[in-house]
Amino acid sequence: MVKARKKGIAQPVSTQLQDENGKIYQIGNLIKSGGAGSVSHIKNAPFQVSKIYHDKIDKAYYLKKITAMQKLEPALKSVSVNDTPIIQLAWPQARLYNSQKQFVGFVMPELDVKNTIELEYILQERQAKAYGLPTGMGAKVSLAYNLCSLIDALHQQGHRIIDMKPLNLRFYKSSLYMSLLDCDGFSIQGENTRYPAGQFTVEYLAPEFQAKQTIPEAEEEWQDRFALAVIIFQLLNFGIHPFSGRPKNDTVPTDIPRRIAGRFYGYGVKAHNLITPSVASGHKQLPDRLRTLFDKAFSGAPSLRPSAKTWATALYEYAQPEKQQMVACQKDKNHQHFAGKACAACARQAQLQQVAATQKQNETQREQVGQTRVQNATVRQATRRTAPPKPRQPPAIFIAIKQAISKVPKVILHTAIAMLVPVIFGLLLMNFIPQGISSGLGSNWVSDLIKADYIEQILITMLSVMFLMVSAIILLVIFVFPSMHILKRKP
Repeated sequence: MVKARKKGIAQPVSTQLQDENGKIYQIGNLIKSGGAGSVSHIKNAPFQVSKIYHDKIDKAYYLKKITAMQKLEPALKSVSVNDTPIIQLAWPQARLYNSQKQFVGFVMPELDVKNTIELEYILQERQAKAYGLPTGMGAKVSLAYNLCSLIDALHQQGHRIIDMKPLNLRFYKSSLYMSLLDCDGFSIQGENTRYPAGQFTVEYLAPEFQAKQTIPEAEEEWQDRFALAVIIFQLLNFGIHPFSGRPKNDTVPTDIPRRIAGRFYGYGVKAHNLITPSVASGHKQLPDRLRTLFDKAFSGAPSLRPSAKTWATALYEYAQPEKQQMVACQKDKNHQHFAGKACAACARQAQLQQVAATQKQNETQREQVGQTRVQNATVRQATRRTAPPKPRQPPAIFIAIKQAISKVPKVILHTAIAMLVPVIFGLLLMNFIPQGISSGLGSNWVSDLIKADYIEQILITMLSVMFLMVSAIILLVIFVFPSMHILKRKP
């Protein structure tokens, strides 16, 4: 077969291949291309598709694996809905060879992709409603039962899925039958040989394998049992992972893989004491029988984990309507719950409303506290500001005198002051001079001054002159200069 390369992936140009019996298959349009190979339509086989491996794949290994799968195909009853066959396993039906007799891939049944969807989309109620999927507990119990029945058929042939998770599982939207794709990636039991799976997902990896990140062949079923229990728990408990929850202290890891390794399962009948369940969990409304199985799956020894058959047996009575173990909710007709238990959906809604109200109340309190802090800070800042001193009012008598003086013309006022000041200074000078000097008349004072000692006369004379000069200067500064602007005014 001639091939053209596009972005490192082999694309079939030749449209004709044949199987081990010589039957011709005409390869049609490409459906999708993955890491191992490309899936395409088959023109002359409308209900089948082909998977052609890329050049980089070890085709000799996959030839042995596909041959082993053909020899040990799980025994499943044929199921049809409205005359349309239900494909539960995309299992190899024929090996494909090119014109050089080289193995290149295989033929498998075609899954109705339009009428199926990943299991991931039904776990959360909001997402399920967005895709038009059922949200009631009855539909999820049926899905869980169908999944367990399918896994049990696979395990009976010695095959294991290993990388089991909701994103790798599809179901029919109307009939709720499960379907498994990419089956050549499973761990396949051959004749005295096991062909291991290529990968796994740590959020669904059993505790005993978390540290080494490897799964011994003899313990692969313990891994499938653990992953299956996780998926059933998510289906029956609103998509909540069994190892999620609120830690009580810092010793509890924050990520799911390390919580799995530490077996921090908080939803059991005997729950872990260091982690509390999610507030939206409905695990308490599950039947005691199912809760006991979950405890064995998540808290018990690996060999004691419930098998797919055990789960299928336990879920059967709830999945069959005639058993009447699932009843309609009296408050909401869209809800179903287990008989003898409260409605988990109603309890969840009430719990979420309470949480929302508490959060709103806390936000309001935080806003009020913030406003109070701002107000207190404003008051403190205002208190720190220095208030301007209040002006002191002079006594009323001084105000009256000031007003009266302001009404007198400044020229008259200044002239009066200029005449009074010499008189006042003269009186002060008379009191300052010794009594002997000031008691007589001016002539007597002069005659006495002449008769006085020379030094005393000089001092008294200088003192008198000094007082006269100071008086003159004070008069000029205080009374004459302020009135000069009046004299300079033009008429």
